[in-house]
Amino acid sequence: GAAPPDYPLPWGSDSREEALAAMNTTSAELAENGERVEVDATLTRLVENSLYGFRRGPPTSGGNYQYDTSLMGDGAVQFRDGVRLGNALKVNADLLTFHARRELSKGHVEEAEELYEAAVEMSPFDGRGYLGLSRVAQRRRDFKRAKECLRAGIANSRDEPREGPGGSTLVDNGANPFLLQALGCLEERIGNLAEAETLFVEAARSRPSHAAAWVSLAQLRTRKLRQGPAVGRLCYETAERELRLAGEKPSSHVYTAWASMEYKKAGNVDRARELFEKALEVDPRCSAARLQLGVMEGDQENWNEAQRCFEAALKYDRRNSRVLQAYAIMETKRPDGDSREAIGLFERALKANPRDGGVLQAYALYVAELGDIDAARDLLRRGTEVDKRHAPLWQAWGVLETKYGTAQAARDVFQQGIWACAQSSGNQSGGRRCARLWQAWGVLEAREGNVAAARRCFGRALDADARNIPAITAWTRMEGELGNYPDARSIFERALKQLPSSSDDKMAIWRTYELMEQNAGNLKVAQQVYDRSMREAIIRADFLQERDVGQTTPSSSSAGIDTALKGGKTGRGGRSNEVEVVRWRTDGEMDGEVWINDGSIEGRVPAAAMKKSKNKRNNNGVRGLREDGGRA
Repeated sequence: GAAPPDYPLPWGSDSREEALAAMNTTSAELAENGERVEVDATLTRLVENSLYGFRRGPPTSGGNYQYDTSLMGDGAVQFRDGVRLGNALKVNADLLTFHARRELSKGHVEEAEELYEAAVEMSPFDGRGYLGLSRVAQRRRDFKRAKECLRAGIANSRDEPREGPGGSTLVDNGANPFLLQALGCLEERIGNLAEAETLFVEAARSRPSHAAAWVSLAQLRTRKLRQGPAVGRLCYETAERELRLAGEKPSSHVYTAWASMEYKKAGNVDRARELFEKALEVDPRCSAARLQLGVMEGDQENWNEAQRCFEAALKYDRRNSRVLQAYAIMETKRPDGDSREAIGLFERALKANPRDGGVLQAYALYVAELGDIDAARDLLRRGTEVDKRHAPLWQAWGVLETKYGTAQAARDVFQQGIWACAQSSGNQSGGRRCARLWQAWGVLEAREGNVAAARRCFGRALDADARNIPAITAWTRMEGELGNYPDARSIFERALKQLPSSSDDKMAIWRTYELMEQNAGNLKVAQQVYDRSMREAIIRADFLQERDVGQTTPSSSSAGIDTALKGGKTGRGGRSNEVEVVRWRTDGEMDGEVWINDGSIEGRVPAAAMKKSKNKRNNNGVRGLREDGGRA
């Protein structure tokens, strides 16, 4: 028979055709000699794909098959100035990024940076190297460099077409959605919330089935922009639908975040439990879902069920410090809980992660509750040393000094915390993370009778975060106690303009505003405030009901995406208790000024003033104000 074709062949599609022609000629001649030749077409295609680097072309090329990498062409084995010509194998970039992630997890920043740089040099169109370099820069607190790396990756990374349902081909509509979402998270961390929202929207538009973009967008809008649970619900529903349309399996990440929002923001325990169960059906080893489900069951005093959730999470992830911390906090709340067991769980959490500031803070607060103030102080000091930018740690330490130490010691702690937690893009007040420290400092000065200093601190708190509810309530309470009602009203009115109508925080401000006027004896003004709040609540409820009744399935996927990205208020049914006032936990030891919620300390209105009995509300939420100031 004829001799086989000479290798290596020239690189390109023409060489492929020549090779196939030579193979066919050889097979034909062998058949003439009487020998039986069987050619496996599938195996031949697999070999060709491996040799030439198979990929499907972009839609502009009609989706034709292309070969852009060759193991046998001259271009793939030649070097120029020490740089290999042609495209590297994907497995090589995979190995580099794998080892880089491992080095970074061990704290070897320099080694990780070298590996990520090698990955970028080897495969400049792969976004993973740029993402890794950004994480290295963030470890060094070089946020400018981190953003530069991500923007370079967005500009250089190339979309690889992927297979969709029914044999279709899916491509991104814009830049790399993973890098866009990572850049949005970085902007959110710095404090640029508007820029972060824009990037999350862009990532979701680029790839509608990108679950992380929808989750980040929903959490930003509900947690920091305070747009209400209906907005977040719409984002999660859109993510669920787009994953289904793209032929991808459901995301446990989406269901877990959705369930957390339903519980914390909407107060819908049954719906949250249902979503947690969906997350666990998708991924039975999802520690985040079991952790948050356990916390919710503990809050509902279902102690045995909460314990089962934590034990199940630890079965798959025994060194998860957050699960151990939540388990320990549950034991501290349990009526028949054992303090030794709780302390043992805290110690296990610290052994798993000695630098976890959240564990140290919760541990210190529990030790202080047991009466060992010195040990609690040592734990808080230790926490600020290992995690200097953990604002709740500094706040807890300052409040501890306020209660058991001296005012000057508390001032020093608050000042050090503000210096440590100040954000690079923050204003003169240090950014959002410092707002809680300014608020607690203002409460301290108000208790000490330094009214001017307290006003400066509260003003700084609102300068850092104009929507900080604890600062607003603490400041207006102080002004009300001093009889400065015009100033208190001005603070309330300014805050009401800042908050969106769909937020529970705004209803809490309305309620506090009304109570201040009522306690001052201004019953007519209190009635006016109440009427304003009810008009806004009723209009909002009617709007949501009309949207829900008239809502139909979007005619196209893009229509539903546009609705979600615009922050529409449609969603899974109206919620009757969205206008419910925030309920504050009673804690007499804090003199009605601050409260402790699982290790998080916030300022508050006195619990007695915030009590609201359920049996004094009618079904449609319309209430009247009696002449003596009581509720009808």
